[in-house]
Amino acid sequence: MSKNNPINFKLRKTDYSDYKVLVIKTKWNSEIIAPMVDDCLKELKNQKIVPEIISVPGAYEIPFIANKKASKFDLIITLGAIIRGETPHFDIIAQTISDSIMQTSLNKDTPIIFGVLTTNNIDQAKERAAQKGSELTLSGLNILDNLSDD
Repeated sequence: MSKNNPINFKLRKTDYSDYKVLVIKTKWNSEIIAPMVDDCLKELKNQKIVPEIISVPGAYEIPFIANKKASKFDLIITLGAIIRGETPHFDIIAQTISDSIMQTSLNKDTPIIFGVLTTNNIDQAKERAAQKGSELTLSGLNILDNLSDD
């Protein structure tokens, strides 16, 4: 398996340019997720997709934007990072957005890829962010392949 295809996805198409993809990324922890965002956008470009990109303040705002925009897109990829601190804030935010994103995906019938890292420390976040962008993108495209009638 290569870095760009760590789960060894077998995509059905060579051109995904007909799909409308939204990438929602956070401004909070942007220095952590920058490699993930770059990797995601590079993979989308490799698949001939020009995504719409929306930046939101933090992970908590992702579900609202996803809910508002879901009906206009074939796929949404969320990118962010929540790093555990000394208060229960981490647990509340991580669980809330995870549940909200899943509910939006099911209610709007739009695949939403959960690319919000939930880590115990900055080092874990940096390590995961370096390799997740293409994996998340390929995961989303794999879902679109499974939904298509081709």
